[in-house]
Amino acid sequence: MTIILFAHGLETGPWGRKSLALRDAGHEVSAPDCQGQDLATRIERLRQAILEAEVPPLVVGSSFGGIAGLVAALMAAEQGVVIPGLVLCAPALMIPPPPNTVTTLRRPAPTIIVHGTHDDVIPVEVSRRFSREHAAELREVDDDHRLAQAGIPAILEAVRELTHDG
Repeated sequence: MTIILFAHGLETGPWGRKSLALRDAGHEVSAPDCQGQDLATRIERLRQAILEAEVPPLVVGSSFGGIAGLVAALMAAEQGVVIPGLVLCAPALMIPPPPNTVTTLRRPAPTIIVHGTHDDVIPVEVSRRFSREHAAELREVDDDHRLAQAGIPAILEAVRELTHDG
């Protein structure tokens, strides 16, 4: 069974709606509490979790956790540990990687982005651009930034596809 490493957003925590939905769907979820941590600290914590896992986890990152999870996965790949996939939920990909992490963003593994078309926090165009430039799959849903309605089923479906559980 694939373990999921969940990277929560800036204003949420490890037990938010998306993390609970993943658990309720039967997935084993590791969700480090990164509340109050800056981006560089979050990235390092997630990178360590990837490197220390018995089997590389599927990374699911939401908003600020999306950019953190992506950069952590890229850094882990540079150290020889490649994750099986990445699900980015309305990711904050317009935030540049911190110094001493990676110089450019790219897709480190099969990547599915779920982004709401009514997102007023992170414009869906951010995900459209990344998906075009880096061959990531973008799934636009009729939802807002929280992805609490149409987003949750889309996230669960993306995880099923990347873990080959469905």
